[in-house]
Amino acid sequence: MKILLTLLPLFFAGVFSQAQQISLGEIARNARFDKQIDEFNNGQTKIKYSDINGIPYYYPQFTTVKVGEGTGTISLRYNIFLDTIEVVEKEDVYELSKEEPTPDFTFLSTKEKLVYVKTNDQYSGYFFELAPGKLRILKKVSTKYQPATPAPNSLISGTPAMFILQKPIYFIQAENRLIKIPKNTKELAAEFPAQAKEIKDFIDQQKIKLSREEDLIKLGQFLNK
Repeated sequence: MKILLTLLPLFFAGVFSQAQQISLGEIARNARFDKQIDEFNNGQTKIKYSDINGIPYYYPQFTTVKVGEGTGTISLRYNIFLDTIEVVEKEDVYELSKEEPTPDFTFLSTKEKLVYVKTNDQYSGYFFELAPGKLRILKKVSTKYQPATPAPNSLISGTPAMFILQKPIYFIQAENRLIKIPKNTKELAAEFPAQAKEIKDFIDQQKIKLSREEDLIKLGQFLNK
């Protein structure tokens, strides 16, 4: 482990040399080497992901992403169960600590942008940025672990342990608060009293559905005009 920790700054010197918004020293200090990254603690026992139906990741494979606003790239995997970022160098996997400052990551193949937002509540962590700006639209993606249930009798089979993908939760990030987007237009407009009528009119005219992602992107563009 000492050798790995010695080489760790050199590893990040390469992959983050082009990154902005965060220093190399901070990234190196916040990274953690973990050989047991394919398992998690569940009470008194450890459970391997391979023993659970489904996957805990946004994409199952490591994917190339751009770091920050520079041109540097790394191979990354986003664990939506633990809300953690994993990076890989050869056969070694590193987990980035969820401590600020943390760079943004943009998936090269899909252009999806993963950002870190500290909210001091249960949502604090990584979000996908759908629309940038002072009132940017964010999406939270997660999956939950459901333990296996034994068969109650010989006629009824039990169920295996599984990861269950949750419905995305959408937010508007203002300067000093994170607003969970409600289903009701009036509730959303009430969050912005000075713009309430404009927001309601826009949603009505454009037939915006607050549960539809492409409509929320339009809403974000409107709010940031």
